[in-house]
Amino acid sequence: MFPKDDKRRLYWLLEQYLSGRIDGNTFCDEYYYCYDLELDYDTLSDKERKAFRDLSLVSGRFSSIKEDIKRYPGTYFTEENLRKKVQETREKLQGVAL
Repeated sequence: MFPKDDKRRLYWLLEQYLSGRIDGNTFCDEYYYCYDLELDYDTLSDKERKAFRDLSLVSGRFSSIKEDIKRYPGTYFTEENLRKKVQETREKLQGVAL
């Protein structure tokens, strides 16, 4: 595992979530702490900055509560939305030098 201010932690979180080692809520909490609070954005390439920013928008509005998703359509993202975005982010960043 990497410190929360290390961009390698973001890549590690992607793999942990996609492999099923952590759930959506844990991923989103850890992503928030790392990306939104601790990370120095200057350590990211332009490609990483865009991909991780786009993922932050989805993870920040993720809800595992089905009633919230039904009650407030278009406000929250589902587990399926999150998984798709995490997968897309990993694919976009394959081959990026850490």
